[in-house]
Amino acid sequence: MTTAPVAGREALDPVTLAVLRSALLHAVDEMKGVVLRTAYSNLWKEAGDLSCGILTGDGDLVAPGRGDIPVHLVTMPSSLQGCLARIPADSLQPGDVLYQNDPYQGNNHLPDFIMAKPVFYDGAIVAYAAVRGHYVDIGGSTPGSYSAATNDIYSEGLRVPPVRIYEAGELNQDVVDILLANTRNSRERLGDLRAQYAGCVNAERRIITLCEQYGADALRGAMEMILDASEAITRRAIAEIPDGVYEFEDFCDGDGLTSELIRIAVKVTVSGDELHVDFTGSSPQVRGGMNAPIAVTKSAVCYATKALTDPDEPQTSGSYRPVTIHAPLGSVVNPRPPAPVVAANHETASRIADAVIGALAPAVPERVAAAGSGTSGVIALGVRIEHEDAPPEESILVETHGVGHGAHDGADGANARRVGVGNTGNTPTEALEASFPITTLEYSLTPDGGGAGRYRGGTGLYRRMRLDHDATVTLCADRAAVAPYGLFGGLPARAAHFWVERPDGTTEVLDSKTPGLEMPAGTLIHFQCAGGGGYGPPAERDLAALQDDLDDGYVTPEGAREHYGVRLRRDDSRPDGVWVVDGRA
Repeated sequence: MTTAPVAGREALDPVTLAVLRSALLHAVDEMKGVVLRTAYSNLWKEAGDLSCGILTGDGDLVAPGRGDIPVHLVTMPSSLQGCLARIPADSLQPGDVLYQNDPYQGNNHLPDFIMAKPVFYDGAIVAYAAVRGHYVDIGGSTPGSYSAATNDIYSEGLRVPPVRIYEAGELNQDVVDILLANTRNSRERLGDLRAQYAGCVNAERRIITLCEQYGADALRGAMEMILDASEAITRRAIAEIPDGVYEFEDFCDGDGLTSELIRIAVKVTVSGDELHVDFTGSSPQVRGGMNAPIAVTKSAVCYATKALTDPDEPQTSGSYRPVTIHAPLGSVVNPRPPAPVVAANHETASRIADAVIGALAPAVPERVAAAGSGTSGVIALGVRIEHEDAPPEESILVETHGVGHGAHDGADGANARRVGVGNTGNTPTEALEASFPITTLEYSLTPDGGGAGRYRGGTGLYRRMRLDHDATVTLCADRAAVAPYGLFGGLPARAAHFWVERPDGTTEVLDSKTPGLEMPAGTLIHFQCAGGGGYGPPAERDLAALQDDLDDGYVTPEGAREHYGVRLRRDDSRPDGVWVVDGRA
């Protein structure tokens, strides 16, 4: 192995560096595969609401799970540092595993527990293997632990400060017992916890193998070089953005307790190869669970920066060294405890990312996209079935929904997908119906859901489901009050809409965020996500592309006339006498 001295340490030759980098990434891939295949909950094994990573001995993320969740990954270092602030690294020993979910000690929100295993080689920590996963229930006021309509973090569920979940290889049963005693459907929680541990152990084995093959110093050197390379790539990209101060604001619907809009104001300063984001002017912290802990705010800013500078390479802590943030304490983007925070992890975080991208749009119009739905579109259902001669049977569903994404220069927005700060997948309808007493009656795209433009915004999903048993229903979504914005003449998307039809024939429109609502069997739930904004004036849309939209059902004849200003005629020679674009009006 050829080495050369660089900045006080040895630099690896490019081939060895590439081998070690690839090996770390593949170790994380394998790590995630283990977790997915041993998990119990549908939210993990089907939707993949978990993330894996390898961090350096100093706690920097160096190998993220490819395709994993940005708000999980960016907050891994702060969550680990929160653990090490209470349990110093020099007190750790082989077999210890750190564990916590406290948003006020570096975590993002209570459902997401991080488990981090220090990897020892020759008596020293060379890395940490970490898995963060969303627990389907962690107690609190509603099944699924997902109501924003709470007054404080205590109402949101069980908060576990940094602890050793394993000590010298032995499970800390006291901590596990506390967890199981405070969560619904606790058997499933225990299964997912064990899956986390299996993933950490698997990654540990791979890291130790690399140390044995190449040496611990070589591995440490490779990690530092990976971080430095990520930083350099980001700095080069920021340097291409014209220096200046760029401002923007966007809004969330409300906090679940009031409908008062929540303002996210940003001022982005680009200076050379550095970027500073100031949130002065954003709303004060709110009563409901839309407050973004500082780790969440940082993750949203870093996601937006990554999307605009280096979207292709895996994100590492080095990618974010050129970015600084000012988030006033006591604001919705940096609340004081015990403010509730559950929905900010993806709702407020999405709006933060939208605001940063909106601010930089005039500077880099070719890199940005119009606003997407900006929500995870969460519906949580809790069912309790009583038995005379057996304990009650509990079922909890926490499902996210694919949404529309904004168009950009050169392409329409994506339809019905989860990307952004919280890019989990959807659970197949068959898996949902096999696990919960529900029937999905319709699962489709929303016509005219995307904002009109030279490039059309994507459209979100519409789901109509029937409850086949009495259930507690909680919604945690957004973009029902303030539609996703378009850019450069593109129109906003259609806003989200949620309503229920009760068995007695009454209909009720629901807010995007609700407390737990008791609904009887036979209730029909309608869940319609927002679309994405358009890019460029609708009058400039290619007519052939608009015809394709009509043929595919993305745009209705009424929408084509109203938003694109075209003439239409019936063509009876085509199947079902479809509408044909007949020129501009």
